[in-house]
Amino acid sequence: MNRSLLFVLLVLFAWSNLDRFPPEWQFWRASEATIRVQNLSDRDLSEVIVWVSSVPQQIGTLRKDGSKDVKVPRRNPMLDVGISFRYGTDSIGRHAGTLDGGNGYKMKILTHFAGVMTVEEGPWSEGAQASPR
Repeated sequence: MNRSLLFVLLVLFAWSNLDRFPPEWQFWRASEATIRVQNLSDRDLSEVIVWVSSVPQQIGTLRKDGSKDVKVPRRNPMLDVGISFRYGTDSIGRHAGTLDGGNGYKMKILTHFAGVMTVEEGPWSEGAQASPR
């Protein structure tokens, strides 16, 4: 009886603190975040950098109508994502959003004419349009 009660208390304690375990031990959640950057503008984007929790992920040049997936290990329960790129002679930088368990650690960033950017959080569908940011 004492062993089963101790086991039940241990399970309840672990269950109530699931988010406090380090991310590498959270086997029930995604271990990496995926960010897709798509260029739907009329020209190539240069010096493209995706910032995930203040860590730069270099993409370089993204061709017109091209896309690139960036996969990063998830080290925190929430990841802030930003992007910076050069559209012609203009340098553009924006905060894209926050990745967490609610959106499956997936984000799609689309760049349009004149550097206008839209973001779709969560598992994306290939034909869906995102809301402007």
